[in-house]
Amino acid sequence: MKKLIVIALILCSLISVQAQTSKSSSKSSAKTTSTYKGTGAEIKFDKLTVDFGTLKVGDVKVVTITYTNIGKKPLILDDVVSSCDCTTVTWSKKPVMPGQKGTIKATYTAKATGLISKRLTVFSNANTDRVILQLKGEVK
Repeated sequence: MKKLIVIALILCSLISVQAQTSKSSSKSSAKTTSTYKGTGAEIKFDKLTVDFGTLKVGDVKVVTITYTNIGKKPLILDDVVSSCDCTTVTWSKKPVMPGQKGTIKATYTAKATGLISKRLTVFSNANTDRVILQLKGEVK
């Protein structure tokens, strides 16, 4: 009788484990087959790299970077973050409508000699919600 109870318990345990495994694998496959729809806004920059060329210590270089909303809904820039305090950034806080252009103005102040390699990280409500722009050049 004891053997029969032990065998029944083992069978119940195996069935329970198998059922849980089937549930978790169907959940994970559902996650991988769903697609991210996004907000409908999409950002496209005219260029991802800006070359300042050669500057002298103390020079101030101002560049305007243009982007276009190639999506179907309004595009909003949430933040633009510079990789250093030598670059300040301003941009329009107004939504950019589909097909319209917007600008980011970056002001770089050359503080020391050497190669310039700075990043601007643009955060937005676009499907591509984070874009990194590169600022480069040389200070002599």
